Amino acid sequence: MDPLIEAGVALVTGAGSGIGQAIAVGFAKSGCKRLFLADINLGALEETQALIQKDTPEAKTTLFKANVSEKQSVQDMIAKCVEVYGRLDFACNNAGVGATNTKTADLSVEAFDRVNSINAQGVFLCQKYEIKQMLEQTPLIFSDHRAQKGSIINTASMNGIGVIGTLPAYNASKHAVVSITRVDARHFAPEGIRINCICPGFVETPMLTGSGLEDKYIEAAKAQSPSNRLMKATEIANGVVFLAGSLASGITGIHLPIDGGGLLFHVV
Repeated sequence: MDPLIEAGVALVTGAGSGIGQAIAVGFAKSGCKRLFLADINLGALEETQALIQKDTPEAKTTLFKANVSEKQSVQDMIAKCVEVYGRLDFACNNAGVGATNTKTADLSVEAFDRVNSINAQGVFLCQKYEIKQMLEQTPLIFSDHRAQKGSIINTASMNGIGVIGTLPAYNASKHAVVSITRVDARHFAPEGIRINCICPGFVETPMLTGSGLEDKYIEAAKAQSPSNRLMKATEIANGVVFLAGSLASGITGIHLPIDGGGLLFHVV
């Protein structure tokens, strides 16, 4: 167990299903005993809470209904986390939505705005208020080089690095996540805050398998990876927990592909 993970407080957005649920469970299994889980769907959060209580009953979970595209909702989320646990050490900004294959000429402004208000603006708002909280708190210290006031991990996508599919709104939103991760990592590293993002490939989650895609498209997604399979949500969660903890104490500002090598098939 990582003593930093065991001592810290983890916040996960989009924790009701898929990657977010796996991240929440992953933190609990890695020894984190204080989890603040947020999602637009409170019922889905209760399912995640049940999974955590089943395998790691010693972990305390607090649930919060949040809309990450709304400033007040995000502010209330951070305030409630600090009210309950006193601090915020690991912030996983994972909430997001997908998009349909539509060329820019045929894409409505409303559709573009919806995707970016959640995927891009949502990360901006969460990161903004997470940083403000982390700047105010004392760092967790386990050795001189591992002191940190906080660690933020954003969920981007392989679409935030390469150009995959006909997804202008989604690609734009995920490139934005990569960019804000790098900009803020540079500016807040001197303050003891590390900021990274993960870039999942095609992952076996309800967003993909439950999206109504025909089997042939799922098989095509598998074929876009040298591993010839979809990633598991737990594989993405493993990367997040690693980046949050002390073993990644020297890592900030990276965008980490977890895609089974999928980007090897695309020019980046």
